[in-house]
Amino acid sequence: MATLNIGDCLGAAWAQYRKNMLTHIVATVLVTAIGNLFFGLLTGPLLVGYMRMMRAEEAGQPVSFTDVFRGFDDFGPALLAALLAGILVAVGFCFCVLPGLLLLPLVPLALHEVADGEKDAIQAIKTAWGQLRPNLFMALICSFLISVFAGIGALLCGVGVLLTLPLAYLGAYHMARQMSGDPRVVIAL
Repeated sequence: MATLNIGDCLGAAWAQYRKNMLTHIVATVLVTAIGNLFFGLLTGPLLVGYMRMMRAEEAGQPVSFTDVFRGFDDFGPALLAALLAGILVAVGFCFCVLPGLLLLPLVPLALHEVADGEKDAIQAIKTAWGQLRPNLFMALICSFLISVFAGIGALLCGVGVLLTLPLAYLGAYHMARQMSGDPRVVIAL
């Protein structure tokens, strides 16, 4: 599997965000609001749709914030991958904070696999683990930096999260793209 370059990951996230900021903000609001409205159950399918939107945008195709709903095409695998990966992360946090932190990138990696066409949630998680295992330390640092960016927005009276949470989603997407070894990864948009 591919190695993770944090600078390229964050640089690609920023470049993609800057190119189409309003669409990413609205897509993030949809994912977060609808996901929270349904107690997180729809977050997996919505994030799969958002990842598909990001991939289409990288390929130069026109995108819309409504593309987040394209994840419902694979509702079952997206829901199950998000739930199972989330449970694994939660169990990791129960044993100590560090195992949970190390497993945290498993969720976007598994959802990325579903977004790329994996129809079996268990296989998506297995593949994600295979990608994460050789990159544990770098993925931990990348996830931490992505979380810091998102957290900065929350400090600005909560309103700033509208600007920073899309960067967190984009960063997680580009981290998953790099770790999957996908040759279509675009660094500079």
